[in-house]
Amino acid sequence: MPDDATPDAPRRDPVAAATGPAATPAEGAPRFATAPPSSVLLPGDPPGRLRALVAEDWRLEQELSRTPDVPRWTYYPPDLSDDDARRRVDRSLERARDGLAYRYAVVGPGDQVVGSVGTTTPDGVPEVFYALLPAGRGLGLATRAVAALGDWALAAGHDEVWLSTLDGNAASEAVARRAGFVARDTVTTAARGGTLETMNRWVRTAGS
Repeated sequence: MPDDATPDAPRRDPVAAATGPAATPAEGAPRFATAPPSSVLLPGDPPGRLRALVAEDWRLEQELSRTPDVPRWTYYPPDLSDDDARRRVDRSLERARDGLAYRYAVVGPGDQVVGSVGTTTPDGVPEVFYALLPAGRGLGLATRAVAALGDWALAAGHDEVWLSTLDGNAASEAVARRAGFVARDTVTTAARGGTLETMNRWVRTAGS
């Protein structure tokens, strides 16, 4: 843990930057210079793809919130109501229109929607986040989705891409490694009702 890792360090929450309450973006807020494509193929077996999130994906948002280990390891609130799930997706679409964040549905075999992946720039550096339903796990889709968004950000001219994991989330750490990310630093944050959490930041750089 680095020397500057203190219990009151800023909480890293890329999902909040993509789904938080709507507000007028501050002047100079970090934005993407270009938008990623609305559809991304995920080569491999089984085949998969990413498609830009749409309003009808609120049911996916709700299903993720009701998958126990998603709120456990991410900042998804548990058990979203229909209205709250719709609001979260609507806010994500607003963020995309403002160039602040982009989210996708992960589409797997049989055209089944099995999760969500996205990227935002809360600190001016692209950060990737994701959550998959059990039906989408064990197929390499998370790794390919994370790698694809990392590829896009680096090709767009960013020097590096971040990914954050809660300490102990071995599955997400494995995804980060397979997608070409390397652990950089650790910070202890005050979150979830005042409890302390340890976050690990993973970094993928151009040329790595």
